[in-house]
Parts: sequence; C-alpha cells; structure tokens
Amino acid sequence: MSLTNIGDVVLTFPVFDALHAAFPDAVIDVVAGQKAAGFFGGNPRIGRVIVYDKGMSLVKVLAWVADLRRQRYDIVVDLRNTFLPFVVNAAAVTLPCFARGGMHMKDKHFARLASLSVKVGPAAVRSAIVLSSAGRMACARLTGGKEGYVLVAAGAADHKKRWHEEGFLEVIRHVRSRGYDVVLVGDRNDQEVAGRMMKALPEGVVDLCGRTTLLELAGVVERAGLAITNDSGIMHLASYSDKPIVALFGPTDPSLYGPWSARCVALRKSCSAVDVDPADVIASVDELLC
Repeated sequence: MSLTNIGDVVLTFPVFDALHAAFPDAVIDVVAGQKAAGFFGGNPRIGRVIVYDKGMSLVKVLAWVADLRRQRYDIVVDLRNTFLPFVVNAAAVTLPCFARGGMHMKDKHFARLASLSVKVGPAAVRSAIVLSSAGRMACARLTGGKEGYVLVAAGAADHKKRWHEEGFLEVIRHVRSRGYDVVLVGDRNDQEVAGRMMKALPEGVVDLCGRTTLLELAGVVERAGLAITNDSGIMHLASYSDKPIVALFGPTDPSLYGPWSARCVALRKSCSAVDVDPADVIASVDELLC
C-alpha cells in the first residue's frame, strides 16, 4: 500500500524496486490515492492499480476491503501503518515501523521490508515508472528535443515551502548566462507564478507547468541535467531519477524528507519559511553543474 500525496508516493518507489528485484516473477498490485495513480499507468510490472478514495462512504470502504480479501495475496506491504494487513487475507505482511530519530522517510519505508528478508539498497533497475516509446517521444516534443537542461520547480503543495519568485528569477538568469536551457515544471496551481516569471525571463526557458501528465512529468525530469526545487514531489521525483539537485527548505527537516540522489544539496536557513540566500543557491548550482 502506497500513499496519497505525490512526494510521499515517490518516496515509496525504491520499495517497489526492491520488491521487484526480490520477486521478479511476482505480480505487484499497488494501492494509491487518486492523485498519484497516474504514475503507474501502463507499467507491465504492475497487475492492478487500486485507487483508495479517502472520501468513500463506510459501505464503499467495506466493499473495497472485501475486494482485496478476495485476491488472497501472498504478501501485503503496508507503508502507512494502517489496518489493511489485519483485514486482508494474506500469507505474510510487513510489520509496522515507527519513526526513529533522524531516519529519512525513504529508509523508514525500507525498514518495513526487514520482516520479509528483502535486500534493500540502490536499485539496479528503477522499475516503479515505465514510459512507453510514445511517452518518451511526447516528452521530447514537450522539451523541444532538448536534454541536459536545468529543471526548475518553483511550486510546492504548502505555501510555507515556497521560495520567493525573485530568488528563482535571479538563479534562472544566472543559469541562462552560463548557456543552459531551463524548463519550468509544476501543476496547474503553479501556472500563475510561472506565467509571471516567464515575462521577466530571457529566451531559452520553457514553461511546462500544468501541461504534463504525471508520467510525462517523470519523463521530463529524466531528461534534465540538474533540478532546482522547493521541498516538493518533483524534488523526490528528481531524487528517484538520481539527478543532481539543489533543494530549498524551510519548515521541513531535510534530514527526514530531503533529496536522496547521489549528488544533492539541501539548503535551509530558517525553520519557519524558505529564506535561502540566492548567492548560496547559485554557488550550489555552479558546483553541481561542474
């Protein structure tokens, strides 16, 4: 069972990879919220994508659980400490894992696999997201055929996690001065901010906010050379794709929810708001672009 918010779901992708490596012939069904279900479409390694709607009535929840019980799963991997393992008819279930101080959420998810003796670590194959040839071609069209660009995600679900537009503009202008193309990404809620930024930016910037599906967004992230993000689902998606990342933090503790790619920097000055100095962001970007 995965989670609902985009970033929370992406943090579970390494668990999917570990399960696929441990049980290569298994059919894996995924329970996910409505917003994140689109990540799993067309993945041949997934049997069913079972959508859980938090707004369901009690009658519908009982019918939903009854359907899961009829599947007679061999293993249930619960990543939320829910009631599900106790009501689904499964041969084995993961045990609950309660947070320990300083444990990153990705590692907390991995800890749940200990009861199954599943080996965890860097995945040889990232299998949670599968793009078709047509999907990859669509991503190439969206980005004008470019690759290795700097991806900028100025949005975040919580406004307290958003860095100010002026800071992003200063960093993007610097990136363009170094000759790198820039692609803005986000959902429909970010279109207004992106529109204002585009009016103040030089050529060489593409705005894809609100113009991609989740799978297309994953493909656009995969084509990037570096990501500059707030604490957001896109940050975790860039982490899963193992992209260099400069992540900007405020209220959230990056030791628990920060980026987790091989080369990444989490900048945090205040625990009440994203109040990072643009000069520090530019220095980190330059270091990762070298």
